[in-house]
Amino acid sequence: MLLIRCINMKKIASHEDVDIFAPDNSRFSFLKSPYAAHLTHSAVDIYYGDFAGEAYSPADGEIIDTRCFSTPTPFKDRDFTEYITAIRQGEHVIKILHIKPDVSIGENISKGDRIGTFIHNGYFTFWNDPPMHVEVRRPGDYLRASNNLSLTPNIKWSRLSSYSSCRTIELECRVEEINKRYSLLRTNYDTCGDVRGFAMDGGFLDGYITQDPEGGFSGIIKPQGYSHPGISMLEITAGDSEVKCSGVAFCLSFNEPRIKVIPEKYGDIPLSSGDRVSIRLGV
Repeated sequence: MLLIRCINMKKIASHEDVDIFAPDNSRFSFLKSPYAAHLTHSAVDIYYGDFAGEAYSPADGEIIDTRCFSTPTPFKDRDFTEYITAIRQGEHVIKILHIKPDVSIGENISKGDRIGTFIHNGYFTFWNDPPMHVEVRRPGDYLRASNNLSLTPNIKWSRLSSYSSCRTIELECRVEEINKRYSLLRTNYDTCGDVRGFAMDGGFLDGYITQDPEGGFSGIIKPQGYSHPGISMLEITAGDSEVKCSGVAFCLSFNEPRIKVIPEKYGDIPLSSGDRVSIRLGV
């Protein structure tokens, strides 16, 4: 099989001597998921493609396993299949989900080689973009959901903006894009090395924050590690009016990052392109 090399790959995380890479136009999130490996800081989701679009290997190694299984779905007569691709590298295995593999067991691949296509299945909610889920696992223990091999984000920490140490921030944003699944907002952001994001409490915000203090799954990635402070406040307004939505989502990016505003249900459009939006967030 002819493998296609994605030329520009950048390191986003590591565990011991295993490095994880992503294309240089990627967004990525360690905490924006309720699934087991994210709760132990042992997984990263990488975003850069479209559903059915090409997916590229996040690491070097040998393909040792590809398999599929059914996923939960509320839709009758709809086949929502999940796929696992396992890549052996030294004493570890890189586990990949949400990619339909077009590689074979025994093939040696390099980071950036095509390994399959992005899929949509029953694990996704309506506002999810297509992700590649990546973990580092022990050989013989890469099928179960739980994992305790924590990933270290590859962030070259430098001085963040003056407000980044605050536990309450106010972001003045402008709506850049709207669709039936979410709205995208742009505002000022911080940069550390190649990584861009939105800073508070001494680090980068990562995750999904809801209007319900008990909901969501989020945290702050700091130089000393992961932090999960409680959310004390989330206020989203456009002009003098409260924006009716389920919450907001943050992630890290190699390009200019965006804030995702999630509607209460698919098809709701609470904002208009060009609107000025204020987000007040406290932890």
